[in-house]
Amino acid sequence: MSGSPATLLRERRVLISATGPYGNVLKIRPPLVFAREHVDRLSDALAASLAGWATPR
Repeated sequence: MSGSPATLLRERRVLISATGPYGNVLKIRPPLVFAREHVDRLSDALAASLAGWATPR
């Protein structure tokens, strides 16, 4: 698995982008109010993406 955490999240169909001067801030796109099930889906996708991203290459 390769790419930035934002790219890996997009591959999991999470609308997100990296922003900030260093590209180290994740911004959920579009900014929506969402339910608990969406929070769970986002946190699961983020955990899986970061686990794959942090694996030594």
